[in-house]
Formats: sequence, C-alpha cells, structure tokens
Amino acid sequence: MYVHLGGEVVVPIYDIVGIFDARMLEGSEDNERFLTSSRANGRMLVEMRPQDRKSIVVTTHGVYASAISSLTLVRRVTNVQWGLGGAEG
Repeated sequence: MYVHLGGEVVVPIYDIVGIFDARMLEGSEDNERFLTSSRANGRMLVEMRPQDRKSIVVTTHGVYASAISSLTLVRRVTNVQWGLGGAEG
C-alpha cells in the first residue's frame, strides 16, 4: 500500500523508515547535518522552504519534505495498516 505525502508524492508504506516533525529537527546540529548530506548526495527527493515544511519522511530511497503534519501522515499509515488487518487490537 501507499501513503500520500502531499503534492504529487506517493510512497510505498514499506519503504518508510521514519516520519519526523520538522520543528523537532530544527536547531539540532546532527539533524541539520543529515539534511545537508541528503541534499548534497541527491537523496533529498522533495524539498520546500523551511517555513512550509511540517514533516520530514525518511525512506529507503531518499528523504522527502512534506507540508502535511507528521501526525496526519502517521494516521494515514495506521489507517491503511488497520484496513489491511496489519494492526492488532
């Protein structure tokens, strides 16, 4: 199954390594170094202005900035997994 990250970007759920709140990444030297390295190595697949991004999604293929909140993206992934019977209650 897939999750829509905003705009025209859709990624397979099984490729997602992590979904992070962009505000939590700001001010951290390690996180900034990771994003800078991703850009330099061509792994930043979707970029946007810092004031527009709400989340950062790390996948096995690259890094995506998204204007959709990390909470909403996690909810989307969870809803798809529940629909597939992938979560236990």
